[in-house]
Amino acid sequence: MPITVTGTSMTGAPALLVNVPLRNTSFVGRTGLLQAVEEQLSTQDTAAVLPHALHGMGGVGKSQLALEYIYRHQQNYKVICWIPAERESLILTALANLAARLRLVPAVLEGGGSAPAANTAVPAVLEALRTGAPCDNWLLVFDNAENVDVVRNYFPVNGPGNIIVTSRNRDWERLATSLPVNVFEREESIELLQKRSPDLSQADADRLAAALGDLPLAVEQAGAWRAVTGMLVEEYLGLLNQRSPEILDLDPAPDYPLTVAAAWDISLERIKENSPGSRELLDICACMAPEPVPLSMLRKSRGIEITPQVDPILRELIKLSRAIRDLTQFSLVKLDLRSDTLQMHRLLQNVLLAKQGPEERERMSNAAHQLLSAAKPGHYASSQEWPAYQALLPHVLSSQAVTSTDTYVRELVYDTTLFLYFWGDFEGAADLARQAYDAWSEASGEEDIRVIRISKILAFLLRVIGEGGESIRLNEKALEVSRRVEVDAEDLIDAMIELADARRFQGRFAEARDLSQEATERARTQLGPDDEITLRAAHSWGVDLRLCGQVREALPMDQETARRREEVFGPASSLTLNSLNGLASDIRESGDYPTARLHQEDVHRRARAALGDDNPLTLRIAGNLAVCRRRDGAITAAAKLSDETFNGFVESYGPHHPDSLALAINVSVDRRLTGDLEGSRRLGEETVVRCADRYGENHGHTLLMKANLAATLRALGELSAAQECEDDAATRLAETVGLHHVLTLTVAIGQANTAYQWLEFDRARQIDEANLPLLVEAAGMDHPLTLSCASNLALDLRGLGRRAEADEMEGRAVDGFERVVKEDHPWLLAARQRRRIECDVAPIPL
Repeated sequence: MPITVTGTSMTGAPALLVNVPLRNTSFVGRTGLLQAVEEQLSTQDTAAVLPHALHGMGGVGKSQLALEYIYRHQQNYKVICWIPAERESLILTALANLAARLRLVPAVLEGGGSAPAANTAVPAVLEALRTGAPCDNWLLVFDNAENVDVVRNYFPVNGPGNIIVTSRNRDWERLATSLPVNVFEREESIELLQKRSPDLSQADADRLAAALGDLPLAVEQAGAWRAVTGMLVEEYLGLLNQRSPEILDLDPAPDYPLTVAAAWDISLERIKENSPGSRELLDICACMAPEPVPLSMLRKSRGIEITPQVDPILRELIKLSRAIRDLTQFSLVKLDLRSDTLQMHRLLQNVLLAKQGPEERERMSNAAHQLLSAAKPGHYASSQEWPAYQALLPHVLSSQAVTSTDTYVRELVYDTTLFLYFWGDFEGAADLARQAYDAWSEASGEEDIRVIRISKILAFLLRVIGEGGESIRLNEKALEVSRRVEVDAEDLIDAMIELADARRFQGRFAEARDLSQEATERARTQLGPDDEITLRAAHSWGVDLRLCGQVREALPMDQETARRREEVFGPASSLTLNSLNGLASDIRESGDYPTARLHQEDVHRRARAALGDDNPLTLRIAGNLAVCRRRDGAITAAAKLSDETFNGFVESYGPHHPDSLALAINVSVDRRLTGDLEGSRRLGEETVVRCADRYGENHGHTLLMKANLAATLRALGELSAAQECEDDAATRLAETVGLHHVLTLTVAIGQANTAYQWLEFDRARQIDEANLPLLVEAAGMDHPLTLSCASNLALDLRGLGRRAEADEMEGRAVDGFERVVKEDHPWLLAARQRRRIECDVAPIPL
């Protein structure tokens, strides 16, 4: 199959090996193939990073060839990483661990400590490999890379390193020169057989190799059998002939070699005679993934019943060790003591599964699910538990654990879904949640509590990946069913909070506020004020009050929520920091810009210390801090931080993620304020389109971006475009959030600025004059927005020749600014210098 190879250089010292399997001590021959690989590496243009592919029928030794190349040439590289590529989640795991080993993200602790998040670690390591910093000579091996399009997404384009791909998918031939790997040459088969059985004659080895078709996997299996049993070749050939017709009845696939199936069947029969429990354990493992099975999973099962044959083995470590030794002797599994795992070849799995009837397959699958559920790690949000979840993940997926109706297995699936989300694999989380929801709904019906719970998780994940329509319907259904069947208070309140989140996503802020208020009041009464769900509901209510423009109501509630969360969860908890982040928005939007900035600078320091710079909450807090700096007049510092944070989110989550969109809005404003008008316009126009695609044209975030874009267009002198943009935003906002919402009133300040720039002083006066009392009512007399409107109104009056009124209005505005902002604040300076004030609109996080 393909061996994708590019460029090489000698470094002398052996490479850092990451995730590389143990060397095959029985490897023989393949001299010509290994030489061909070496020659390609020495001549190929390393800038192209063009992968070749290693392909052929199953069992020919594609992976073993790549592995042997690694060990023979590890001194040619600085780092080599082996990447199981059959599933995308496995690629993410391997690359995230490589990022930790290269110290690009916090390291994975020895013995199973914390693991890096995929959505930050994978982009970081791909960029490092692409640029060659800190490692400029690397080798990546993508093993069993069947999905060409998925795997190619993880190639470091034009990086100073090499790529090897092993695959059965011939589509790789379209992309790279392939290196075909065939069965052994006869002398290679003989060499391996005699290596395993030194007493085997040349003639007998030749006869045995011929019967096995020189298939490497079959030759290895026969060699292992003979090494253990010492059986005469004639007798073994007789057994092969007896097994072959039976194997043919299994209807093998084209890459399912008859010879190796027959050879395995002989060993399987012996194991069944000597240790029925060991044979059954193989059948159970066959229902899992072909990736390594953690031995800890088998050791944790002593307290549960799996099958009568397997239970005695699992309940005594000495019996488990003996069973594994028997299986390894016959080359049915490989034991890796470094990683404490065992693994069987995927073709052996095919043989075992093909031999199972429907009832037996169901029984073995159920046993596999029980083993997995007994090994369920701790809390899914803890990075300390992520390595354990990563080890179980391929087996949860391959075993179809979503089909189980067992309560504990469903809990494992539920927690694994949330692990994927917290780990950063949003698409993988949504896919698993979808599978679980479909399977559980069909098996248990919509009123089952676990169906309700997984439907809420699926709804949330669909919003995360940008599929909001179905998400809303799922949340509506979850709350309707929860009310109808009278679920526990915790589940009902959770359904209310989730639907409130969905309503925010829709831009229906008032409905969201009413739902979160009901949830909070119920929780306080039924669960108590310090309960985790109560505090979550209160936090949600505070968000909704902010979005509705009711900042003065949100402020004391968020202060109380933050205080209680700090008492319950501690000052470094992400829940506490999240509430403090919301509190900063309250303080800022209430008009106290200096205090908001001081508060958020402290929250940012605490988040960085507790969570790290790349944590999504830390980035979210940094984005909010950038707005606080801007509103406090620190334009340059704000622009630098918002740009860094925006790039971090886009790199980790993509440009369409809600946080990326919110930060794009702020970066567009910062670019305008720092003089990059074209950059501001370009990003603003892109973000309007992206917000409309994600939220809809009438959503508050889409409309406030339009208002900010209008300010940029106004600065560029494109007044007609500015007026069209902000008039449309104002009309839609009046219909959605209301005429008296601070957001609508802020847009009106911009409309007056456009009229003034047209020299239509009376129209500007009319807008500002009507807007001023509404701002006083909504925000307060001394709010900077109110004072900005007053300052601008003074200019309108001055343009109309009404100087006395203008002077009085200007004096009131300047006096007010001097009380609430710093001496060098741009808005105060503009009021003193008789310049129009442009008020930006910052998005409130949903």
